[in-house]
Amino acid sequence: MGNEEKVEISINQALKVLLLLSGIWAACYYGATLILPLLVSVVIATLLNRPTEKFKKWGFPNWLAITVSLILMTIVILLLFWLITSQIGNMAEDWPTIKEKATEKYTILNDSIQQTLGIDVENVVGNQLNFKEKLTSLSKALATSLSNLLSQSFLILVYVVLFLMQKRMFMQFFKKLFTNKNAATRILTGSSKIINDYMFGKAKIMIFLFIIYYLGFLAGQVPFALFLALFAALFSIIPYVGNLIGGGVAIILAYLYSGGTPALIVIGVISVAQLIENYVLTPWIIGDEIDLNPFMTVFGVILLSTLWGVVGAIIALPILGILKVLFEHTKGMEAYVYLFKQHDT
Repeated sequence: MGNEEKVEISINQALKVLLLLSGIWAACYYGATLILPLLVSVVIATLLNRPTEKFKKWGFPNWLAITVSLILMTIVILLLFWLITSQIGNMAEDWPTIKEKATEKYTILNDSIQQTLGIDVENVVGNQLNFKEKLTSLSKALATSLSNLLSQSFLILVYVVLFLMQKRMFMQFFKKLFTNKNAATRILTGSSKIINDYMFGKAKIMIFLFIIYYLGFLAGQVPFALFLALFAALFSIIPYVGNLIGGGVAIILAYLYSGGTPALIVIGVISVAQLIENYVLTPWIIGDEIDLNPFMTVFGVILLSTLWGVVGAIIALPILGILKVLFEHTKGMEAYVYLFKQHDT
């Protein structure tokens, strides 16, 4: 085979790319307390920019438009928090009953499997899979991620206010970084559109899913229908994994509390809701704005959740979408654009 038929790899170039990726990973991992609040603030400020501009068109001064937008966002968050905590309180009151029924069903299931297959489920789960420890570890990781975000909520609020008040300055700064002003403008516009379309679209989809879940669970007389519907809908904000977690918890709780029929109803409702979400709601509401292929979507969610926990998984797709827009308007990045984009099979 002649040299003209071989691929030429520059060792220096490969080392530079490797060092750059390693540096970015180290900065994101060790600088999470600095970088993550900034990224979350940028996402929130971008989302609030739309209502802020609307209020300004109505004649509100800039400071009042920002204040009203922040107040409305705070009211929505507080209402959601109150609804969740009230439902958890209702479940806590019935926890002894849930625990008793769970123990009873677990014993029956263990005995049935042991008699049929000769496998002691309790032994396998306890000694080999360490299911309880893994579940506890997962719960702690989720709680830690959310508590870290809450502890930085004041800092995020300050960043959001500053981003909104000095929006023009930051936009001009970004444009001055590049010689091609038109390309810089398109990057800013495209990035803002992706964040707004995805996050607002995802919120609408979550509301639709909540309604479908709640009506389906009520019709099937599933216990704690409101909490299960809310829990499953909220977790759908995490791509792929969120639906499995939210739906899985709903199925398990319905089975433990009321038996197989309510659990089957939950499975049916969630399956129908997922079909509606994937083939109707997502194409209709979000469309192809992000247009990422499945590999990059899954890889990005896993990567950012490893770096920044649940919050990283939530903002993974908007960040990947922004990277795709950046690559589309940068010379020499055509191969990466091809890697990111969805392709017909």
